[in-house]
Order: sequence, then structure tokens, then C-alpha cells
Amino acid sequence: MSDTSVQDFYTKQAIEARGPEPHGPSPRRKRRKRLKRIAIASGASLAVLAGALVGGSYLVVNHEANSIPRIHVAALDAKNQPAGQGHGVMNVLLTASGWFPGQNTDTGLIELLHLNRDQQGGSVVSFPANLLVRVPGRGMVQLGQTLPLGGPSLMIETLERLTGVRIDHYSKMVYSGLPQVVGSMGGVNVQVPYPTTSFGVFFPRGRNLISARKALAYVRQPAVSQVTRTALQENLFRAILHKIANKRYFVATDWRVLDAVVRAVTVDSDFSNSQLVHLALSLGHLGSRDSVSIDVPTIGAPNAGFNTPVRLNTRIANKLWRAVRHDAVAGFAQRYPSTVTPIAPG
Repeated sequence: MSDTSVQDFYTKQAIEARGPEPHGPSPRRKRRKRLKRIAIASGASLAVLAGALVGGSYLVVNHEANSIPRIHVAALDAKNQPAGQGHGVMNVLLTASGWFPGQNTDTGLIELLHLNRDQQGGSVVSFPANLLVRVPGRGMVQLGQTLPLGGPSLMIETLERLTGVRIDHYSKMVYSGLPQVVGSMGGVNVQVPYPTTSFGVFFPRGRNLISARKALAYVRQPAVSQVTRTALQENLFRAILHKIANKRYFVATDWRVLDAVVRAVTVDSDFSNSQLVHLALSLGHLGSRDSVSIDVPTIGAPNAGFNTPVRLNTRIANKLWRAVRHDAVAGFAQRYPSTVTPIAPG
């Protein structure tokens, strides 16, 4: 999506906000002509205001996109990428780091954010970090180990070979910025299966509102395995995306959420501002009926044996990869409901 087409999008919004163009006044009495001129002038003023707001929105989003740190990912260089997948479709690999201040350790979060070609929905696919996969030049390795072995490029190459899904971009969230993201949206809801306490914060069973103060305590729970902590990250991440989609934070004029997200993420250096704007606008559709969150199917429970490696359920997984490639993950979820990851209502 080019900068020009993004500006066209905002211009179209302004036109729609303005409504149909008024016709010239008919030869009526002077009083009615005067009233119509006032009405037209008022409508024009509203159109100017709408255009200013829309144009300002584009400038704000573009400015925020420009301030996001970039990192070089060799696998995503233009020279290493095949031809484009078509207007609208986008696959973004997301990982996370920074359990504690000053520590840049990878947390195990591995998510593939897929936006459908028609921009009317998408999916979030969660990969367990302890999933055994065939890694180019390394043999069978746990997926999470590809980052320390070869950085995001090796993880991207591994996932593309595994799934047949082209990955367009890479983003990393730093957990030190997570409380600001959660706080900017007034907290998010998650489901807690049993009562637990983490770093002095008590989480009762059932629906919990995770505030900025509780966010890191929720994802860093020391009494569970690393695999389970990764599942907690995935749960919170999906809850954040769900609320962004339902509240349409990135297409409003309250930019606190966007600003907080920008401060918490890094993206690949080939991720242009116009593509980031397109992604931000498209996130509003992830709350639609054509959107769903999926856990990659594995053999046995993902956290069986504490941190024991798990293997892919190839029969079902191959159908999932095909569904991602054809924008049909919502249909896949209906056929395999056990793979769906529920989200607490916003």
C-alpha cells in the first residue's frame, strides 16, 4: 500500500464524512436562499473540519510509524523476497523479549499475524516455542532456539519451509513497555483457570481485568513452566489485539494506545511507513466474524512434561497452513474448534 493510496484512503474518509455535494439554490424567496447559504456554509465548514481531522490523523500515524526502531532482517531483504502476494494480504511474525528490565532474553512468544487479502479479517496463529521443527542446516531443533542460533532470519526461513506461508515482516515486542500498552487502553480482560499469586499480585479464578500494574506479574508467573508462561504471553497479546480491534484505537483521534505500542515494538527495516499505516488500519477488522486465534496443533498437550519438546500434528497442521494461504482460517476453526484460543470479552 503506497503513501499515495493511504492518503487516498483518508481523503475518501473525508468525502464520506462530508456527505453528498449540495446543489445550487433554486430561485425562491430571499429568506430561503439566505438560510440555504448558511446551511451550505456550515456544511463546507464541517467538510473542512473533517478534512483537517482526517489529514491530521494521517500525519499522526505516519509520524508514529516513522519513530518505530528498525532492525535489519536479511531474510526480508527485497532481493531475497519473491513476488508480492497481492494487495491487502500481510503476514507478520511477532516475538518478544525482555522479561525483566535490562534483560533482552527472548520470552518464547511466537505469533504469526495474518491479514486477509480482502482486508475484512485475519488470524493470529500461535506457535509453541518447544515445537520440534526441521531447521535449515541444523536438523531437528525447538522452534524457540532458532532466534539465538540465527536470529529472526533463521526463524522466518524455518517457518516458511514448515508452512509454505510467505512471511512479509517481523516485529519484536519488548516487555518493559507492556504495562504502558495495557494501561493506555484501560486494561484488558483475560480468563484465569485457577486462583494464583504472582509477585504479590493475586489473580482470582475466572475473568480478570489486567491493569498496567498487573501486566508483568501476569506473564512472569514464577510457579509455572516456561511453556505455560509463553501461553500466558499469548493470552495477553491476543487480549490486547482483540481490544484494539473492537475499540478501533488506531483509527480514532485518541493516540495514547498507538503511542504506547510504538514505544514497545521494533520492526524490520523493510517495513515501510505506508505498510505500517496499512497494518494499523487493518487491525480494526480483526474483531470481525472472519477473524480467529489459533494454537498450532501438536501431538499431546503443549506443556506435557513441563518443558519437554512437542511434535506437530502434521495431518491437522497441513490443513491450517493451507487455510492461512487461502484466507480460510475462520473455516478451519469451525472444523477444528479444539485449536481455537478463546479470549475473555472486552
